[in-house]
Amino acid sequence: MTAEMARGLRPLALAALAGFVVAFIAFAPASLAAYAVTRAAPLTSIAGAEGTLWRGRLIGYAHNGVLIGDVDYRLHALPLILGRLAIDARSAGGALDGAARVEISPGAVYLKDVSATFNLGAIRNYTFFGVRYQGAATLTANRLRLTRTGCVAEAARIATSAFDALARRWSGGAFPMAGPVACQDGALVATLNGEGADGAAELRISVRPDLSYSLAVDARPRRPDVSRALEFFGFQNAGDGLSYEAAGILKGLSS
Repeated sequence: MTAEMARGLRPLALAALAGFVVAFIAFAPASLAAYAVTRAAPLTSIAGAEGTLWRGRLIGYAHNGVLIGDVDYRLHALPLILGRLAIDARSAGGALDGAARVEISPGAVYLKDVSATFNLGAIRNYTFFGVRYQGAATLTANRLRLTRTGCVAEAARIATSAFDALARRWSGGAFPMAGPVACQDGALVATLNGEGADGAAELRISVRPDLSYSLAVDARPRRPDVSRALEFFGFQNAGDGLSYEAAGILKGLSS
């Protein structure tokens, strides 16, 4: 076979390969997707699967003991041929209620058209400042991306009622917090603000590509007993208010 003939056959070979990949995705059982997910994430369990690798449902999707829900997905064939995994996913019936397009490539995770609410009460084995996780956290975003070299955050926002349980201990009122998610110095940074009857607070959490995080909370309580309670939980006197800082590595839903 001459070099010219080989070059002429190359497009046909690529087309044949693409056809094989599409056919495999269209007819392979969804149980293969369940197997791949649990192999890649050992803390994940899946009760069952329906449909095909191209379009199906993962039933009873759970991570680290937290039931995420039933996940309906649709796999995109062309990105897979190009070396990327692209999925339209929707979760319901568990802790996570929402949808997004997820793209995964070596060293990068990309989320698009995100609208999701997570029930924090599903985290049963851990506490937050001595109180069991309660409330919910909602994330909306046009685009979110975190890679080894940086990040992208477009029209991203978080709102949460996670602090309501603590606030009601002192005043009986809720303490909702909300704010934008931005990309700063290669890290995703969420800055949430809230105000209630007994004061105001700002929470800032930063997550870097290696999943290291830092957390800073600035509180401005209006009552001395609230200040004393926050100091009991580890807040430090910062002159015009109280502050709390922490750092670590995100490992899962319990980090």
